[in-house]
Amino acid sequence: MKYLTSYLIPCSAVIGLCVGGGWSWLTPAAVFLGVPLLDWLFGRDDSNLDPQQEQKARQSVLYSAILYSYLPIQIGIICLLGSAWRQEGIPVVVRVGWVLSVILCTGGVGITVAHELIHRRSSTERWIGKWILMTVLYMHFAIEHVRGHHALVGTTDDPATARKGMNVYRFIATTVPAQWISAWKLETLRLHKHHLGAFHYRNEMLLYLAIELGWIVFIGILFGIEFIPVLLLVAVLSFCLLEMINYIEHYGLERDKLSSGRYEPVNDHHSWNSNHRLSRMLLFELTRHTDHHMVASRPYQLLRNTDAGPQLPSGYPGMVLLTLVPPLWFAVMNPRVQRAQQQRLADSP
Repeated sequence: MKYLTSYLIPCSAVIGLCVGGGWSWLTPAAVFLGVPLLDWLFGRDDSNLDPQQEQKARQSVLYSAILYSYLPIQIGIICLLGSAWRQEGIPVVVRVGWVLSVILCTGGVGITVAHELIHRRSSTERWIGKWILMTVLYMHFAIEHVRGHHALVGTTDDPATARKGMNVYRFIATTVPAQWISAWKLETLRLHKHHLGAFHYRNEMLLYLAIELGWIVFIGILFGIEFIPVLLLVAVLSFCLLEMINYIEHYGLERDKLSSGRYEPVNDHHSWNSNHRLSRMLLFELTRHTDHHMVASRPYQLLRNTDAGPQLPSGYPGMVLLTLVPPLWFAVMNPRVQRAQQQRLADSP
């Protein structure tokens, strides 16, 4: 039941969109003030499920049902924004609050849910994840993340791994186009293995572009062409928020290249973890990121803490705020990167 707390974010956004005024800032205030404070007050929970609890959690369909519900929530929250946007005489500050509230739903929780689903073995579940990504025009993430990032994480070949000393603004500016190009290359390589050209109709990138264009047209028909720039702004800010999380998850952590020329296997030392209670619940255990990279198919409710992995000083909302001020980020994280590197060397055989 604890994962139902994730509904608090879209519910608060709906309140802001319906009531307006100062309530339009309810979601940003809750996420960036309330959650970091509660993470600090409640502290961390490093415990794992015992075998009996794990077996029960594996069998329950409710964990997945919560995820599926985010597809209509994602579409509904964008449509509600489109409807509210038509109102006249709304102050700019209220509209800004609305946009920030929606991106915290779509880019904060929605993309987190999509990320979980695109790793599932069921094609139906993967497509639910892709449809969620469609709403923020980032369907290629389903290709690049699964086939690219998980293979290359912690290496210089991975556009989604931030090098030590790189600030978040430079990272976003480089990783967004680089991941899109990487997805094209991965799809071209897949088609080449089947003796098909890059622009064959089975190219998923072409399919995703068509679907995303159809989504833009659909929203334009519903809410007018003047709402399309707002839709595009929400999409861009949503996937920028995703990339801020990518920045946090792997900042400064590297995999060694072996004498064979291959990189060492992914292990405990290649992702940052956070066991802060509320952030874990709101983001479906995404913060237990080390275990996710070591066993990408493990459902979120079964992800485990590993004591060997480097730990973040706060949950993700607090860390997102920290990234916005690069000198402060470097002051907090660079010494932690150094300690993580030393620990990695100490644990090496």
